[in-house]
Amino acid sequence: MKKKYSYLVFFLIFSSSFMVYLLQQNGCHLPKIINNYYNDLMALPIVLSITLWTARKMKSNPTLQLTFFQCLAMAFLYGWFFEVYLPESNPRYTADVIDGILYVVGAILFYGWWSWNDRNHIS
Repeated sequence: MKKKYSYLVFFLIFSSSFMVYLLQQNGCHLPKIINNYYNDLMALPIVLSITLWTARKMKSNPTLQLTFFQCLAMAFLYGWFFEVYLPESNPRYTADVIDGILYVVGAILFYGWWSWNDRNHIS
């Protein structure tokens, strides 16, 4: 039951982000904060969850954890790629400092969630 709870949280985050994406692609009007920032906030929890699951399977270690530094490093790499590199190399992309901050916040939320899970033995 405890493992299902973590999978449920991941599924809710993933499905809500996917729903926002689908609504955007179909021209639906969304509140500005959701339209512009929700998926940026949820990107790192989704990516890091998949990364952690994959690493655990590859290492056959169900207790393997990502460090705080690894989570922040991923956030900074995402920030650099999507907010510095792509806007300079492709006019379709626009740099936004808030997006970069949201990547960091999302990585911290992910790390806090899994740290809390470990302390409470929920996986």
